[in-house]
Amino acid sequence: MAHKEQRSRGKRSYILMGVALIALLAGGGIVINHFANESSKTIEFQGEPVRLKLDQSYNHFEGWGTSLAWWANDLGGWKDQTKVSEVMDLVFDPEKGLGLNIVRYNIGGEENPEMKALRPGGDVPGFQPEPGEWDWEADAGQRAVLQGSMERGVNIAEAFSNSPPYWMTISGSVTGAVDGSNNLRDDQYDAFADYLTEVVKHYRDEWGITFRTLNPLNEPSSDWWKKGNMQEGSHFTNEKQAEIIKKVAASLKSKGLDGTVISAADDNSIDETVFNFNLYDQDTLDVIEQINTHSYNGSKMEELRTLAERQGKKLWMSEYGTGGSEPHSHEDMTSVQELAERIMFDLKIMQPSAWVYWQAVEDEGANNNWGFIHANFNGEEQYEMTKQYYGMAQFTKFIRPGATIIPTDGGRTLAAYDAERQRLVLVIRNELSAGTTAFELEGYAYGKTSNAQVYQTSPDRNMEQLEDIPVYANGLEVPTADNSITTVVLEGVTLQAN
Repeated sequence: MAHKEQRSRGKRSYILMGVALIALLAGGGIVINHFANESSKTIEFQGEPVRLKLDQSYNHFEGWGTSLAWWANDLGGWKDQTKVSEVMDLVFDPEKGLGLNIVRYNIGGEENPEMKALRPGGDVPGFQPEPGEWDWEADAGQRAVLQGSMERGVNIAEAFSNSPPYWMTISGSVTGAVDGSNNLRDDQYDAFADYLTEVVKHYRDEWGITFRTLNPLNEPSSDWWKKGNMQEGSHFTNEKQAEIIKKVAASLKSKGLDGTVISAADDNSIDETVFNFNLYDQDTLDVIEQINTHSYNGSKMEELRTLAERQGKKLWMSEYGTGGSEPHSHEDMTSVQELAERIMFDLKIMQPSAWVYWQAVEDEGANNNWGFIHANFNGEEQYEMTKQYYGMAQFTKFIRPGATIIPTDGGRTLAAYDAERQRLVLVIRNELSAGTTAFELEGYAYGKTSNAQVYQTSPDRNMEQLEDIPVYANGLEVPTADNSITTVVLEGVTLQAN
């Protein structure tokens, strides 16, 4: 969660006939043996076609997600449960909505009651408002959204902290230190670790929710967490990051919380993540099971992927959001293109196991293009979907958890294969003028009447299903509208191990 001032239908299903496709899943990639198609009909491509880089494919993708901070704190308290249910369906239901299956639950610090600076929705209640005092009725709104998300298919939950409770801090505020330096008092590291793990334990024991991972940090290397900010945040030097990571790991172990492991460190920049992990001592590295990074900034995606592989850690892209400062528009594709570009770069190069958006629902009062849905956090309980919602749906509706991600040799394209659904998905990002994008699919054998479904988001379309397009022996050509995101879905594609 970078400080905001800092980050600026095809008409029917079909079964492909005459499929003669043999593939070998090896080394995380798909190797295809090419066989002649039953049909000799081919297409002469207009220009160089995009090719799937099967040797670079990987099959550890476990899904899409969102943080519950801060929107769940507000939405969960709405009196109009019909509207709450509608928003929840739009975000989490795989049939009615985006089908996000991962949530990041924010363990709030709770601000000093003498300070009232936090942004709408951002004033997340804490469970320990004073030393020795526990309030398990706190944060009912976010908890209700967490529980509702799981009823709709969410199967992975992570807990994270933006700041220690205000009374543990040097500045007396969850917004950060006066000068942006360390803000957790030196005598409160054990207490903070106990606080976080006690919340994890209570959720497991009382509400039957096990957080798979717990991250005590959020953009800890950033220096913009200063007292008086509008949101919770806390800077930690590398040395102090290591200290709290080890103390939280020890606290989890002492309480028998074996189902929860440590993730870290949720830095704002990919490069910062690489830098910090190269400085952590071995004891710290040993207790971290998952590397979390935000991808607002940085370019060392391959280096981070290699680092995670070398250390045997799962890698998540745990936060990204875009929207700029321009007023929300139903036609503006700027943030949609930024979103699609980021997803493609991250999945193709960094290859994380999960891709998590910041907050799916944003406060409409902010008057910008952030988020998939805008809701009123201060007043009438209402919401509307943004253009980004449909841009995200171009990916999440069709590339589902468990799919094999297939990089391509085109910078504006991405492919994925879902063995369970027998589905091949191709996504095209076109921020230029209308045209066509060809894909070479030699090696896939199709019947003469095979078609592919096409869905498109553009200034005047919201993930609209277009006319089906034909699939030829050697591939297909996809018409792409001006300034659009297009998803092509080929059903009935089978892979057989030889």
